[in-house]
Amino acid sequence: MEPARSEEDARVADRKGTSKFFETRYFGLVIGFLVFCLVFALTFKTILTTEIDQKLLDFNFRHKSRVSATRVQEGVTFQQANQRISPDILIIGVDDKALARFGRWPFPRKRHADLVNAFTRIKNQAERERALFLDIFFIEPSENAEDDALLVSAIRNNGRVFLETVLTLNENANPAGTSKEFFGRQDALYRNAGSITNIKGDWLKVTPFLGVDSPLKPYASATHGYGHANYLPDPDQVNRRQPLVAKLSQLEEEIPLDQLSIEQHVDRASFERLAWIDRNNYVHEVPYPLTPALLADLKSRMEKSAPENPVVREYRDTFVPSITLSLALAYMNKTMSDIEVVLGKYIRIPDPQMYNPQTGQWEPYKRTVRSPQYDKDGNLVKDGIYRTLMEIRIPIDETGAMSINFMGPVSDPSPQGHQTFPVRSYAGYAGSITSPDPAKWPPTKAVGNKIIMVGAFAQGMAEDEKPTPFGLMYGVEIHANALNTILMGNFLSHVEPWLQGVILFLVIMLTALMVSRLSTIWSLVIIVVLGVVYFFVYLFVFDQSDLALNFVEPVLGMVLCFIAVVVYRNRFEERDKRRIRDMFGKYVGPAVMDEVLQAPPELGGVDKELTVLFSDIREFTSMSERMSSQELVNHLNLYLTAMTDVILGHLGTLDKYVGDEIMCFWGAPVSQQDHALLACKCALRQMEVLKKMNGAWPQERRINIGIGINTGIMTVGNMGSIGRMNYTLMGDMCNLGARLEGTNKQYSTNIIISEYTYAAVKNKVVARELDNIRVKGKNRPVLIYELIDVPEGLEPPTGDGARAKAAARAGAGT
Repeated sequence: MEPARSEEDARVADRKGTSKFFETRYFGLVIGFLVFCLVFALTFKTILTTEIDQKLLDFNFRHKSRVSATRVQEGVTFQQANQRISPDILIIGVDDKALARFGRWPFPRKRHADLVNAFTRIKNQAERERALFLDIFFIEPSENAEDDALLVSAIRNNGRVFLETVLTLNENANPAGTSKEFFGRQDALYRNAGSITNIKGDWLKVTPFLGVDSPLKPYASATHGYGHANYLPDPDQVNRRQPLVAKLSQLEEEIPLDQLSIEQHVDRASFERLAWIDRNNYVHEVPYPLTPALLADLKSRMEKSAPENPVVREYRDTFVPSITLSLALAYMNKTMSDIEVVLGKYIRIPDPQMYNPQTGQWEPYKRTVRSPQYDKDGNLVKDGIYRTLMEIRIPIDETGAMSINFMGPVSDPSPQGHQTFPVRSYAGYAGSITSPDPAKWPPTKAVGNKIIMVGAFAQGMAEDEKPTPFGLMYGVEIHANALNTILMGNFLSHVEPWLQGVILFLVIMLTALMVSRLSTIWSLVIIVVLGVVYFFVYLFVFDQSDLALNFVEPVLGMVLCFIAVVVYRNRFEERDKRRIRDMFGKYVGPAVMDEVLQAPPELGGVDKELTVLFSDIREFTSMSERMSSQELVNHLNLYLTAMTDVILGHLGTLDKYVGDEIMCFWGAPVSQQDHALLACKCALRQMEVLKKMNGAWPQERRINIGIGINTGIMTVGNMGSIGRMNYTLMGDMCNLGARLEGTNKQYSTNIIISEYTYAAVKNKVVARELDNIRVKGKNRPVLIYELIDVPEGLEPPTGDGARAKAAARAGAGT
C-alpha cells in the first residue's frame, strides 16, 4: 500500500503546485509577460502609437530651453545665445518692411541682383558670406529679359549663390510637353555642381520623385550650388523630416509589354531600373535580371492590373541633395563627391573643415563643448572648450530622411521680438545699390563665414508657411533648423530596438509584480507615480542628449498590465473567495471570515496548536421521550441556534453537530494567539445564555449541558472525499476534549478544562482543581479543572475591533 500512498501524495502536491501557479501573485507575472509581447509587437510596423509619439516629440521641442535672459541693468536685457544654435546662420527675410518699400511681391529680379551684389561687393573679401541661399523660384523667365541678365550676372559674380529645385511625386505636375525642358535644366545643375553617386543600401526602396521644377538654364549654369527644398510631412501633415538625399527618376524609355524580353539591359551601376504603373497609379518595381519565369509572371500581372496597351518603363535615377545638405557641405569645404550615403544608417562627411575669418585659413572642423564666457564689458572670463571632428555622420532612415531638431518657435521679423535665428530685413541689403566701382565698396557687411538664407517672412506674400511642431513656420526658417541640425550635430536619435525592448520589459514586469502583490489602490498610486517619473525622465533625456525614448509603449504597457492583472484578480480570486466563503461561512463568523479571505488556509491537513470545545445535553434521551419528534426538533433548533451564535460571536469555528452534541474550535482557519481564553469565555457565555433560556421554558423542557475544553497540537484541515469534505479536527488532543465533556457527569460540573488549557489561561480565569484522572485512550493521567469565571469579562472583541484584533492575532500566530 505504500507505493499507492506515494502516488496519491504526488497528485496532491501537483494539485497544490498548479493551484499556487494560478495565484495572482505568481500568474500576474505571466500576464505581464503576455502584455509585454503584445505591446512589443505593436512597436513594429504599426501606426497605433506613432501619432502620440510625434505629438510628444513636439511637446519636447516646445519644452526645451532655447535662450536665457539676464537683466544687466534697469531697462537693459542681455541675451546669451543658445550654444546649440550656430552663430553662422543668418536669415534675410522678405518682411513687411521690404514689401512696404519695394511694393508687391514678387519683386523685379533686378532687385534680387542688388541684394546679391550687396554681399559680393565688399572690400574685405575675407569677410564674405560662406553661402548665399535664395529661397526664391526662378522657374519662368522675367517679363523683362534685362532683369534676368542682371540677376544671372550677379549670381555668377558672387560665386557663392545656391538655388533650389522642387521635386514632385507626380510626373504630370509640369505643364504638358515641358518635362524634357525641366529635366534638361536639372541636368545643367548636375553638370555645374554634381550629384550624389556614392550610394549604399537598397536604393530601390527610396520613394521616387517623377517630376521636378528647376531654375532656368542660365541660372542653373551660373549658380554655385543647388538642392531640393522638399520636406516629408508626417501623417498629421506636420513637417518633422527632410530627405537629405532624394531620388529623382527620369523616364528613359517606354517598352511595350509584348516587346520586353530577358535580353533587356538595365545598368544598375548607373541607377537604372524597370517599373510599371497599374490602373490606380501605383508604381511596381520589376525585378532584375529578368528570367523567363519572372517575365511570365510580370505579363500575367500587368494584363490584369495595367491600363490598356501596357508598357514597362525604364527610369534613370539621380540622387539629389537637399539644399540644407548642399549648404552644409559648402560650409565644411566639401563636395557631393566626398560624401558616403548608407541608406537607413547615415551620411558620412569625411575630414570636415571650417573657415577661420581671422586667419583666412581652413581648419579642422570643431564643435563647441562649452562656449567662452564673457563679462558684461565683453572681456573673456573663461575659454571655450571645443572638440575636433574627423568625420560627421548624419543619421538618416531608409528613405534618406533626417529628423529635424527644431530649436525654437517661429522667429519674429522685428529685432525687438523673439528670434530663434537672427533675422534681418531684405530691405536693408537690397535697398542701397552698391556701385560696381571697388573703390566705393563698403569694408564689410558683418556676415563673415555666415550662411545667408533669403526667403519669405511676411504673411500672405507666398504659400511658404508649413506646419511644424511650433505651428506654421516660413520655409526659410525650416531650412535654417534643418541646416543647424547638421552644423551643430544636434541629431535626433532613438533608443536601439533591443534596449527599448529591455526598458519595456522591465517596466511591464515591475508593474505586474506590484499589482499582483499590492492592493489595487496602492498599485494604481504607484503606477501613476512611475508614469509621471518616466515622463520627466523622458523630457530630461531628450533635453540633455536629443535622445527620444519611446513613451507611449511603456505607459501603454503599464496601463494594460494593470487592467489585465486586476481583471484576473477580480475574476479568479473572487471565484476562490466565493468557494472559501461557501466552505467556511457555515463554520465561522463574519469577523473571522474576513480574515480567512485575506489569508486562505492551505488545503489538506496541518498540525497546529488549537483549543477544542465539546458540549452535550444531559439526559437528552429522557427529554426526547417527553416530546413529539416535531417538538423535539424545534426545541433543539432553538438551543443549537443560541449556542452557535455564542460560538461565532466569540470568533470560534463551528465544526459539526452530532445530534445534540456541538463541536467547535479556535485557532483555525485563522491563527488566534488567545484561542484558549476565547474558548473559556465562550463556554461561560453559553452557560449564561442557556440559563436565561431555561428560565423561559417549563421544567420538563429545560436543558442541562456539559462542556469539555482541551488545548494542544491537533491536525486541522479539509478531510473527506473530493466530492464531500468537512473542515474538522483530528488527533489525540481532540479526543481528550470529547472525553472531558463526558467527565462532567462524574463530578456534577458543567465545564471542565484540561491542565493544558489551564496552563494557557491560569492568570486570566478562576478555576477549581478537580482531580488527576486517566481517560480512555490516555496512558498518562491528566489534571482537570472546573472553569468557574473569567474576571475580565466574557465579552469577545466586536465590530472593527474584532477584525483588528483578529488580524493582530493572525499575525502573531503566523
